[in-house]
Formats: sequence, structure tokens, C-alpha cells
Amino acid sequence: MIYTLAAIGYLTQIIIFFALNIRGGYSPFAHAVSDYGIGPTKRLFNVYGLVGCAAAILMAVALFVDDRFPQRASIYLAIVAALRVGVLAFPTDLEGQNLTRVGKLHYLFAIASFALLYMAIDVLYPVGVALFVEPWITVLTTLKWVVTLSLVGVVVCLVPSLRKIFGLIERIFLLSTMMWLGIFSLATF
Repeated sequence: MIYTLAAIGYLTQIIIFFALNIRGGYSPFAHAVSDYGIGPTKRLFNVYGLVGCAAAILMAVALFVDDRFPQRASIYLAIVAALRVGVLAFPTDLEGQNLTRVGKLHYLFAIASFALLYMAIDVLYPVGVALFVEPWITVLTTLKWVVTLSLVGVVVCLVPSLRKIFGLIERIFLLSTMMWLGIFSLATF
């Protein structure tokens, strides 16, 4: 039951993610997703963030009570939920503006949540592959590669000459992590 709720949470977050990108008015290439947290899309961005927190908490609880999976995955996801509250509490600085103390805190929370998202998926992947059947294994394996490569891309795009595509790579990372965790939840029950 909790896995079902987590899957619904991740699906809801994906729908809101697309709504933000359609209605947001920012360049999906140059602007970070957090830029939606400023201006007319702030309320929708906050809903997106809170739904992501709820999905991560639900998944953390489901994993915690399920002895098939390493406990550290549930800890990572619980911390991701807490870090996302920090992302929401400390708005980013818009692309091209001077970096403020609040913006630096935002980056700190965002970077830590990205790292822990990856760590949770990395811990869950081998156990999931051992437990699940096709087509779940193929889908999760493909998405794991997308998650890994896009996280590397996010880091590489911090180089100033590549900032113009940071937003796109970040969106790929965020979408692939939501999809991976949502599909994992579905495959688990």
C-alpha cells in the first residue's frame, strides 16, 4: 500500500513538473528548475516540491519496513525530503543575478539532495534487479544509466561555457530520478 502511494506521489510530481515547464516561461535549456520558485510559478513550484517530499517520505517508510532492501536507502530518501524543504525555504537566485547568501543555501540543499537521490537509486538498483522480472529490470537499468549520465552532465554543466544547457541536463536528471523511483515503487508491490 505504501509503495502504491509513493508511486502515485512520483507520478503526481512528474505531472506538476511538466506543468511547470509548460507554463513557467523560462528557457528549459538555460534556466534551472528552481527558477520556477520565483515569480508567478512559485506556488506551483512549492506544490511540486512538497509532493516530492511526500513521495520521498512514503518511499522511505515503505523501504524501512521492507526487509528486502538496505536500510540506508530509506535514510537517504528521508534526508532528501528534508533537504527539499530547504530548497523550498531558500529560493534560488535567478540566472544572471548576483549570488546571495539565500541563493547559496539553496544550492547547498539542491546539491545535497541530488547526491542523495543518486545514492538511494544506486543502493536500490542491484537489489531491485535481483528481485524484479522483465520488463522492470530493463526499464530500471536504462533509467539508472540516464540518472548517472545526467548527474555527471549537471556537474559538467557548471562550467561557465556550458551553463547554457544546464537547465536541460538538470531536467533530464530530475525527471529520470522521479521516473526511476516511481517505477521501482510500482515494481515492488
